[in-house]
Amino acid sequence: MLPVVALSLLLAPGGDPVGPKVYQPVYVPTDAPFGYIYQPSYDVQLAPRGTARLYQPKAGDVLLMSDTTLFWTALYRFALSGRPGHSGIVVTMPDGKLGVLEAGFSDTTWTRITPLDYRLALFPGTVWVRERRVPLTPEQDARLTAFARAAENKPYAIGRFVLQVTPFSGRGLLRTAFASGPRGPGNRLFCAEAITESAAFAGLIDPRTTRPGATYPQDLFYDRARNPYIDRHPPLLEGWEPPAQWTPLAGWSVKGRFVPRPPLPWPGGPADIVHPIYGEPNQPPAPVVVGHVAGELRPVALVQQRPERLGLLDRPPLFPRRRP
Repeated sequence: MLPVVALSLLLAPGGDPVGPKVYQPVYVPTDAPFGYIYQPSYDVQLAPRGTARLYQPKAGDVLLMSDTTLFWTALYRFALSGRPGHSGIVVTMPDGKLGVLEAGFSDTTWTRITPLDYRLALFPGTVWVRERRVPLTPEQDARLTAFARAAENKPYAIGRFVLQVTPFSGRGLLRTAFASGPRGPGNRLFCAEAITESAAFAGLIDPRTTRPGATYPQDLFYDRARNPYIDRHPPLLEGWEPPAQWTPLAGWSVKGRFVPRPPLPWPGGPADIVHPIYGEPNQPPAPVVVGHVAGELRPVALVQQRPERLGLLDRPPLFPRRRP
């Protein structure tokens, strides 16, 4: 099984990591560039819970993402994990704006920092936000940015990700307690590692109990895990709110692949048309506003092709049990 998974990892994700299939034009709502979030809930089923409120992001927020592709779904099934299967962390970019540090950006084998408004509009799946309960201090913010800059444009940690489906991973009933902790900046990462490594480096979580190489996005979503050690030491439990479903328009519960993109009509209010503009060869393009639309100003309805169903691995078995 290992050779098959390794070959899939090498061939399947993002054949053109800076090309037009990866960086696409999007709509960014003018009045709500970061969209909205619903009431927090430890639930991956899509539903507009409560009244949507403007998402006001800050550095340190964690994004948990559920891609709709069969490729990533299958890989996490091999590793005995379910939705969500991807993650990113909000960081302050050098220009002072907010971006997302993300290992495995858009199904590629690269780590990128992408402007937050563009990334939220671009992602072809469902997004949940775990907001920081307390804003970062200037020192924590600077350290988080420094970690992100050191990780940016490095290849994805394919080898360590493949090890997750073998007996040689750091995730096991007994061996996770003895696995290595955070390694610091400048290394290759897979997606959940980017969250735990950067948070530990910034002083947001305890490096003594953090196991980046054994932590999955689903662990970060539920604050529960199938792994006993991770279940006893959930990285985000103390400093982050529960996950809140994100939406580009209030009233929608929508998978990202169904969000209209230019030149299709935009169903909400006024929006900016954002295109990726290329500069240096083989470098990621910069998202730039190239126009505006008034929108159709019509009511939006719940957009969901079929009822969401929880798979066998989409909820940790210990989830219903209350923590002491």
